[in-house]
Amino acid sequence: MKSSFLSGLFCLTLLSGKAQRKTDVWIPPHTLQALKAAPVALIPFPQQVTWQHDNWRPAASSQLVYYAKDAAMVKNAVQSLQALLSAEGLKITTREMPDGSPLPAHAISIKIAPALPIKAEGYQLTVNSKGVTISGKDAAGAFYAVQTFRQLLISHAGQLSAFGCTITDAPAFALRGFMHDTGRNFREIASLKKQLDLLAAYKFNTFHWHLTDNPAWRPQSRIFPQLNDPKNKRSGRDPDSSYSFDEIRSLISYARERCITIIPELDMPGHSAYFEPTFGFKMGTPQGMEVLEKLIDEFCAEIPASDCPIIHLGSDEVHIPDPKVFMQRMSARVKANGRSIMVWNPGLTGEAGTIEQLWYDIDPSTLHASNGHPYVDSYAGYLNSGNALNLLQRYFFQQVCNRPQGDAVALGGILCCWPDTRVVDKEKISLHNPVWPGALTYSEAVWCGRPGFVKAYMSVLPEKNTLAWQHFNEFEKRLAVHRDRFFKTTPFPFAAFSNVTMSLIGPFIRTPDQAPDAAFAPEYTGNGSTKIPAHTGNVPAKTIPLTGGVQMMDELITRYHLPDSTDETFYISTELYSESAKEIHAWIGFETAARSTRLSAGIPAAGKWDANGGNVWVNHQPLPAPQWLQPGANRYLTHTWERPGNEIPFTDEEFFWSRPPATIPLQKGWNKILIRVPRSYKEQNWQCAFVPVKAGPNGRWVEDMSLRFR
Repeated sequence: MKSSFLSGLFCLTLLSGKAQRKTDVWIPPHTLQALKAAPVALIPFPQQVTWQHDNWRPAASSQLVYYAKDAAMVKNAVQSLQALLSAEGLKITTREMPDGSPLPAHAISIKIAPALPIKAEGYQLTVNSKGVTISGKDAAGAFYAVQTFRQLLISHAGQLSAFGCTITDAPAFALRGFMHDTGRNFREIASLKKQLDLLAAYKFNTFHWHLTDNPAWRPQSRIFPQLNDPKNKRSGRDPDSSYSFDEIRSLISYARERCITIIPELDMPGHSAYFEPTFGFKMGTPQGMEVLEKLIDEFCAEIPASDCPIIHLGSDEVHIPDPKVFMQRMSARVKANGRSIMVWNPGLTGEAGTIEQLWYDIDPSTLHASNGHPYVDSYAGYLNSGNALNLLQRYFFQQVCNRPQGDAVALGGILCCWPDTRVVDKEKISLHNPVWPGALTYSEAVWCGRPGFVKAYMSVLPEKNTLAWQHFNEFEKRLAVHRDRFFKTTPFPFAAFSNVTMSLIGPFIRTPDQAPDAAFAPEYTGNGSTKIPAHTGNVPAKTIPLTGGVQMMDELITRYHLPDSTDETFYISTELYSESAKEIHAWIGFETAARSTRLSAGIPAAGKWDANGGNVWVNHQPLPAPQWLQPGANRYLTHTWERPGNEIPFTDEEFFWSRPPATIPLQKGWNKILIRVPRSYKEQNWQCAFVPVKAGPNGRWVEDMSLRFR
């Protein structure tokens, strides 16, 4: 396992946790010239690469070789490469060579080179007609070189080849993680293994396994078998499902073969609604602490420290009588079992040296852990929040840990997926949440780093053709290639949207007697009507150019210093050119519920676009709304955590990226799209999306790049 880093965290000499000074200038890790010179889409993009017009092609009987002294450390890389080439139909012979012997010509060779002047987990990869040479700084480095080689491989007319190049690469951050909540919605081990395969392919090295939450304690317990009794789990939340210790060990072993360390989270003392009905007392009581100490001992006895060097104790969103004593006792028990401790921040504070996972969406300039604590960054936005496209923008422009590179305090980042609401079809989790487009985008940010940072770009795209926009636009193209190439049968909710240009018109402040769907001046311009609405508000309306097909209205108000009122309406307009009269398709969306809570105005009424009063016009004519299957359903204007609303699964029609796109009739020449985007209540997840799409490969909708915007 590559993670001597993880197993030794508690031995580090800790540095100050305060964030470095932010630059207020977005600085990319690579030049556009370097990115555009690549003949193949690589994610994450290597730190250094030189391309050669000398591609590798396998011989009739190819060899994979390594030196005997490296056998143990190259095992994972060798297995991964064997599986890759076998899947491509290539017959390969694997040979262990005597140390120091000459390597055969045209072979693929893998070796460990600890003297390489690069960071841990780094590698050098050389591909040319003479063969493929992989040199890993360590076992993980060799494994990650294979993952890059996987992306270099192409098949054309039945002939396999790999682009010629020399790559030197290493991660900006030592911890690159993904968290999945199986406490609320159980996932089978086979499904989690598929996740690990994909995470490893994009150089994630940590799987944060959220094993317990309010509905259930998922790990096996022999000393307290009542925890696994279905009657002590929430009905409808997979009450018959737990993970045996054998299954947990199986997943850990599977992860280790892919250079991934698992961090199990046993969430305490909050997020534990199952506990009191099971035992008759709460976790924060003396009796509860005794039970938890025994559970920690049992788990650690079954799962060696070498397999799981860190235990996550949760500790967030809870109030108990004596939090200091609780954390002291739980921390002492984890340490007595030879592990490091991780907790959420905000949350109950652990002792010095406890790793803190920062989860609150705060100003990155203040991003730091408590004094004396190393930390992991999870602040950029959960996969279940916002919408599928804006989240990619957030991850791309985030500067992990508010610094270009990691160190002994700023360890790295963990991308989190919290589908709090009940999920019946678990495959919908990666459709309703942008799990894989998000993970790939996050891998680019946490592996490459971001030398400079502008927080506004996370929510408001930079102006078209600026340097920052060009980099995001270029990344969208790489992401689309990976979607079509590596995720043919896996949900991948993404269509490029940065090429869309729009205008924001408003605000129009409504009077108390005006409903959210009240009409204002933009609806009457150019439609031949002389009718003017009775009230257009006392605030002068502005027209502001926007970039991108997804707009977060609250962020626009902040960015452009606009009035912030519950009773206001804005309009979004765009113009696009068509060479002929035809129909196109587009994702059109308004309020989007976070998948952790049903807070939203719900599915619109029949014949309506938006439950908050929004509407859409094409060339001054109303565009028919979707045919809703459940019109008017699921209206919850307050959060539904731990309430009946959260037991209603989401459906495809509730998200613009998972329901069929709208059909839009265009005339020859320029066409105007106008969208009314009102705000009707304070907590509204206020947004607007207009992204042209077309039928693409693998039965999915992809970006339509044939259109021209004014």
